[in-house]
Order: sequence, then structure tokens, then C-alpha cells
Amino acid sequence: MDLVKKRSGVELKFYDLASKIVKENGYELYDLDYVSGSSTLRVFILDLETSSALIEDCVKVDRGFSSYCETESWIPDDFVLEVSSPGVYRVMKTFDHFKSAIDDFVEFTITGRLDADQSVGLSKQDANKSMFRAKVLEVSNENIKIEYVGQEVLLSFKQIKKANLDPDLNS
Repeated sequence: MDLVKKRSGVELKFYDLASKIVKENGYELYDLDYVSGSSTLRVFILDLETSSALIEDCVKVDRGFSSYCETESWIPDDFVLEVSSPGVYRVMKTFDHFKSAIDDFVEFTITGRLDADQSVGLSKQDANKSMFRAKVLEVSNENIKIEYVGQEVLLSFKQIKKANLDPDLNS
């Protein structure tokens, strides 16, 4: 998993602009995707107090783009803007995403299987899974410590193909 996305060109310009607009409106930029073929910009925002975003929050940020769309010549004429919350089961792509998930559950998809050192104390069935739900305990620059079926496991970020927040909604 590449935790530091390298942005360039128009995507970098959109990232800088979105960061500014989102911050000016009192929110945090969770993520941004620019699909150049369709000139679609997807901006995912969070209200830090609620860890989500309401439709009113999204509308506020959307309107913040208006003046820039009229004055910035680098913004494509057929530009489509989508502003939303990252959702309850949000995709996790950065260190900050994982750090914010400490003490929460995450659905992991890993490359291959857990190795022998990682699977100590796990049943053969649990050790052989490439997709599993675990609680995030600690996050460092290269690893994430999780609790998986009662065992502490140290995962390298390089092992992680995909991760989504998977909160326990019943508690």
C-alpha cells in the first residue's frame, strides 16, 4: 500500500485548491480523486466533531469552488464536482487515516497470507485468510499493530492491498 500518493499536474492543482476551500469552510479534506478522462473531481470531507459530513456541509464546500471555476483557466470547462462524506466504511489510504482508526475495527485485504511470525497463536484457518477484520492498536511509519482473533499481529503497510473502516455499529 502506497501511503503517500504522488499528485501532479491538474490533480495537484485540484488538491491544493480543495485543501484551501475545505479548510476555509471548517472541515478536513479526507481524500480526493480526480478522473481526468471525465474531468470528475471527487472531494471527500469530514467535520472533525462528527467524523462525517452532512449534505449541508457538502453543499457549503461545493459552493466554495464556484468563484474558482469561473476565474481559474486551468480548470476544465466540462469539470464535474462531487463533494461527499467518505462514508462509514471509508477507504483508508494514508497514515492519518490509519491513525484516526486506532481502537476501531478495519477490514483488511492483504497480499498473500500472514507469515509464520505473524500467525503465531492463530488457527491455520485464520492465518490463511487474505481478508479479515481486526482492531487497530498502534500505527508507525512502516507497520500497523492489530488485534486479530485475540492475537496481536504486526502488519507491514506493504502487505495491505486494501483497508476500509469497519466500525462496530452495535456499541
